[in-house]
Amino acid sequence: MAVNATDPTWDMITQKISDGTCILVTGPNIGLTEKDSSINSLLKEYLNGLYPDAIKHYEDDGFFSFDDPGDKETAIFMIQKYYKAMKPTDVHYKIADIPFHLIISVSPDNLLRNVFTEHNTDHTFDFYNKEQNPSALEKPTTAKPLLYNLFGNIDNEGSLIFTYDDLFDYLMKIFGDFKLPQTLQNELKLVRHVLFLGFDFDKWYFKLLLRLLKLNEIKIKNASTKDRSLMPTVMSFYLDEFKMKFIEYNEAEILDTIYQKCDELGILRSKSTPVLGNSAEIFISYAWGGESEQIADSVETLLRAKGINITRDKKDLGYTGDIKTFMDSIGKGKYVIVIISDKYLKSENCMYELLEITKNGDVYSRIFPVVLNDANFYDDINRIDYLNYWSLKRKELNEKISSMQDNMGTSNVIKKLDLFDDIRRFFDEIAATLSNMNALTPEQHMQNDFSSIINALEQKVKLDSK
Repeated sequence: MAVNATDPTWDMITQKISDGTCILVTGPNIGLTEKDSSINSLLKEYLNGLYPDAIKHYEDDGFFSFDDPGDKETAIFMIQKYYKAMKPTDVHYKIADIPFHLIISVSPDNLLRNVFTEHNTDHTFDFYNKEQNPSALEKPTTAKPLLYNLFGNIDNEGSLIFTYDDLFDYLMKIFGDFKLPQTLQNELKLVRHVLFLGFDFDKWYFKLLLRLLKLNEIKIKNASTKDRSLMPTVMSFYLDEFKMKFIEYNEAEILDTIYQKCDELGILRSKSTPVLGNSAEIFISYAWGGESEQIADSVETLLRAKGINITRDKKDLGYTGDIKTFMDSIGKGKYVIVIISDKYLKSENCMYELLEITKNGDVYSRIFPVVLNDANFYDDINRIDYLNYWSLKRKELNEKISSMQDNMGTSNVIKKLDLFDDIRRFFDEIAATLSNMNALTPEQHMQNDFSSIINALEQKVKLDSK
């Protein structure tokens, strides 16, 4: 049966991937060509051919048992050799090309990692080691995704989970002192959609895995089942308890369809070309320090990873650079990301930039705002507080000027009075403009890796280039 590409499920999954709110969780059987086998049953055949009667294999759960410690050590060595001899399949290459920002694997292999390395694709790789505390992780993004092996890494023998003892030791650690990395925990809280591929859902520990990752709390969960025998009672359990929707296609068919959808949107890693490139000069206007600067850093990193050039004071102004000329350039800029905070609305330089942007017109199509939670200008009463702030600043400066015996050498100081007057005059108009724009919250922007800003920029540049 051919895949129904018009099913809205595919568009929804692709959109969530593009937004950075859909993750992929791959099971140990992902990419296997032997469709009726599991990786552990293949390992069993392989080990039995080498060590008949020395190794026990519990078929129902897929774990091994070794009577002699020496047998286990030898078997683990041969298992490592088996995994290292495995080659990536078309499934792995398609996964690497689809722009997931987070891929969690319940397999210790390095196949997907090897594909990313082969393609020189920027990424972070890490794995859970039941023998030591997890290290800190960089926040995953579409530009630099995280590949995380939940059940260890084949190159690290102590991290591997092939026996019941390994599993129980793992569970004791992960529920105890050695919890998952905080970055991974935080990311999982933001996820809205999970796609499961390559699993045997009748394994009891898979249910535990869902709880461990708190994936049961995520609203939308899709999983492949075709070519894997799944008892109706097991499927009913996942439907009832985890609200999981099963897609009646195999892993290759699912990935092929998502791949084609991503290709149509031009977001595949290998084919995605930056619309903005280096031709469009994009500025960031913000107040130094704190959350504003952190957001500016994040936005710059993400845009530069997409090949998009950013003009920013700390990088482009230079030592002894002309600050006013630089601020005037921002005011004339066709594309300005404005990070509004309480500090910004009380900063002379920031408000000068915003005034210049306003005076140059077409504000709605030129600025791309991020409004921090402490910027309290939406409410009329709070807006008056800002007007009073600038009135007081003007009064204090005017009183200082008035206290002088003569005004010689104060022309630039007096110009600042004009600036304060302009801020007072334009503040209500600027605040009203920002209030009418759906700026989104910082949390919403960070949740989708600022894709809303990037997409809006790309659409504006496309429109301007016609």
